Amino acid sequence: MDVKNFFLKKDVFDLEDLVSNPSSYIGGFNNQFLVDIVGANKKKYIEGGILSIEGSLTFTMWNKEIGGIPLFDDLASLYAYYLNAIEEFMAEGVARFYYPSQPIEVCLEEGKNGNTKISIDNQNLNMNTNQLLNLILASAASFFELLVKELNLDKYEYEVKQIEHIKELIKT
Repeated sequence: MDVKNFFLKKDVFDLEDLVSNPSSYIGGFNNQFLVDIVGANKKKYIEGGILSIEGSLTFTMWNKEIGGIPLFDDLASLYAYYLNAIEEFMAEGVARFYYPSQPIEVCLEEGKNGNTKISIDNQNLNMNTNQLLNLILASAASFFELLVKELNLDKYEYEVKQIEHIKELIKT
């Protein structure tokens, strides 16, 4: 089971081209690449202390991937939506949201035997609940900590604290 993100290094005007030539659009699956690209182009990607870069989270299990190309949106907002969804899921056993700017639905639903069904745009995976939540939190922590520590985007301190709060809730 794996959760990772990707970001786009250039604007997409043709989804077919993105799908057929992803390497010309994808800036990487590594947050350090993100820091390098954003750091070198702050005027393009940062406004008022807020990051503006497109990307997505991908979930992979047994060679099946959901959430990948061509699904993308504002990456920082998308991570924040996942954090809010985890809190809702822990309280209600189900959480739903849409990508920030697209009609792409994400759903977390409590399943049987300690599993959770995650659905993104009607693509599903059943994953161990603790692993899924911890993988999302680890990916989000890596992402937001880099934004705060390496890019000095202090407006994302809230998400760093939210992640720590959720981790404490999971332990209890």
